[in-house]
Amino acid sequence: MQKVILYITVTTAFFLAGCGANEVITGNTYTRQEFKKMTYCIGMSDTAMYAATSKLKGVPMDQVTSYYATKEGFHMNIATVEEVYSETFTSVWDYTILFFEGCSLKFAKIDAKRIGPASQCAQNSMIAGLAHTYKSLGTPKVKTYKNFSVFKNKMSNNIVDDVYESRYGRADVKLDEWSSCMLKITTE
Repeated sequence: MQKVILYITVTTAFFLAGCGANEVITGNTYTRQEFKKMTYCIGMSDTAMYAATSKLKGVPMDQVTSYYATKEGFHMNIATVEEVYSETFTSVWDYTILFFEGCSLKFAKIDAKRIGPASQCAQNSMIAGLAHTYKSLGTPKVKTYKNFSVFKNKMSNNIVDDVYESRYGRADVKLDEWSSCMLKITTE
C-alpha cells in the first residue's frame, strides 16, 4: 500500500506541475513492426517510472532491484532501474516520457521527428495507469476527473471512464489505452 501511495503522491505532483498528454493525433504514422517494438518500450517505461518515483523519494536502488528480481524479464528491468538511478532529473513524468522516446529511438529505430504521436499515446497509457491506481484506492471517478482537469487534455476524462468501467488490472488498461491510441496511427 505504501508503494501505491508513493506512486500517486509523486505522480500527481508532476501532473499538477503541468505535464500531461495532448489530444491524439490521427493519421497513419507508424508501421506494425514499429508499433510492436514501441510496445516493448511502454513496458520498460513503466519500470522507469516506478524506479524514478522511488529514486526521488529516496528509496535505495537495491530495494527497487530486489522488487524486480523475481519478475518476468528481470534482467531488463534491473538494467532499467540502474539506468534511472544513474540519471539526474526532477520530474518523474518528464523523465518517463524521455525514457520512452529514447527507447523508441534506439530500439524501434523511430526518427526523432516522428516520435510525437507515439509519445502522446504513451502519455495516455500513463494516465490510464494512474487512473487505475485511483480506482484501486476507491477514489470516486469525479475526484479522479478533477485530478486530471488541470491539463486541458480532452482525452483524460475518456481515459478515466474507460479505466473505471474496465474489470482489468493496471497493466491491461495501460496496454489497452496504448494499443487503441496507436492503432489509429499505424498502417497495416
